Formats: sequence, structure tokens, C-alpha cells
Amino acid sequence: MLKLFDLTGQAAIITGAGKGLGESYAHALAQAGADMLLVDRVEEGLIKVSEEVRNTYGVKCEYALADICDEKQVEQAVEKCVSLFGKVDILVNNAASMRNNIPPDETTPDQFEAVMFPNVTGTLIFSKAAAKYMKKNKYGRIVNIASLSAFIINKGVHGGSYEVSKAAVVMLTKALATEWCNDGICVNAICPGYYGTDPNKEFFAKDPAFYDVVLDMTPMRRLGNPEELWGALLLLCSPASSFMQGAAIPVDGGYVLW
Repeated sequence: MLKLFDLTGQAAIITGAGKGLGESYAHALAQAGADMLLVDRVEEGLIKVSEEVRNTYGVKCEYALADICDEKQVEQAVEKCVSLFGKVDILVNNAASMRNNIPPDETTPDQFEAVMFPNVTGTLIFSKAAAKYMKKNKYGRIVNIASLSAFIINKGVHGGSYEVSKAAVVMLTKALATEWCNDGICVNAICPGYYGTDPNKEFFAKDPAFYDVVLDMTPMRRLGNPEELWGALLLLCSPASSFMQGAAIPVDGGYVLW
């Protein structure tokens, strides 16, 4: 049974892997045995995380600088993965823009697009580049990181571009799953709730009242630990998800139940 979740010998790409949840995902897949290419726009975090992963787990771990909105940079990153490992088995589309928290009637088209383009189009760009090689091997796992915001308008902040973008990521997940399922590629999404990441801690420090709102809206009445996303991630990255297509799995302490 455990072999279903064994990623030994598989090659993974994780975007936005220099910090936060992306860094956590790198540790999760490395523990399962995957070799990987970490992608981010900032080199400092990539150097740190890649060294930690190599030294801790003994897997191969390299990195590439790339902006997910730049198709040429994305293609070069995917080509580097193929050059290093001979293939791409897994893509975790984690990189994204944060919410701008501006009321919709005050949001300019440029501000709207600044969230929509990386979150939706960037996910498509990277998925296309990876799927090109996955199709050749008739195997692939693409995991898009959406959000509980795909399902609800968050109480206490201005709903708008971020919620729309994450809802679009879920629908993009379904569209790509439909298109590529007969190529051996499973495309699914994880929808995290509120986690104790540095960006969230900084956000809550600036607005303690909103922190209280989040706890009140979460039946488990706490923030998640990044490691609590590992189970869903490993499922969707592994052979165990062979009959899953277009799923969007909330991992949010029950937030979307209310």
C-alpha cells in the first residue's frame, strides 16, 4: 500500500518554492523520495531551500529562476528539469500573487490583472510547458494550489480579484483535467485555508481583528500548520491519485463549512 505514495525516482517541479508553503512542499516531496527542480523569482530562498533538501534527504534538488508570467523563462525552467532528470513527472503550481485587498469599485483594471494574470495565466503557462513532456511519457501529476477563496468571499476582507482568480484556478484545473486525462496526466487542486506562514503572520499583525474573524470562521479554531497540507499533496502527486481528475480539495480546518 505504501508504494502507492512512493515518489522515488520521480522528477518534480515546485513553483514559488523559495519560502512559505512552497518550501514546505519541497520537504514533503523530498521525504517521499522525489528529485526536484525548485522555481522562484528570488535566488536567495532557492539556494537555502535546495541545500536543505539535498543535505537532509539525499535526493537531487536543483533550482531555476523564472517568472511564471514569462513563457520563455517557464519553458527554460522545464527544459532544465528534463535536462537534469530526463523527464517531468510532477508539477506543483504554487507560485501566485497575494490579494490586493482593495474594494472592487476602487480596483483598476491593471490592479485586477496584476492578480489574475499570475494566478490564472501563470498556472496555465507552466502547466502547458510541463504537460508537453508528460504527454511523451504518458504520465504526469499536476497539482494546482488554489484556495478556500475559490468557494467563498472571505469575511473581513474585500472580495474581488483574489477570489475570482482562485475560482478560475479551480475551473482551469477541471478544464486541463478534461483535456489531458487520456494522456496519462491527472490534474487536481488543493484549496488551503489559513496557515501560520510568515505572510499570514505579518497580515494578522497589522490587523488583529481580522485574525479573530478567521479563528471564529474556522470550526477547528486555529491556523493550520504547513505540514498538514502534506497528506493531500502527496496523494495528488503520487500514483494513488490515478483515478482522480479535476478535484479541488479544501484543507482548511472546516472554514468553508460555514
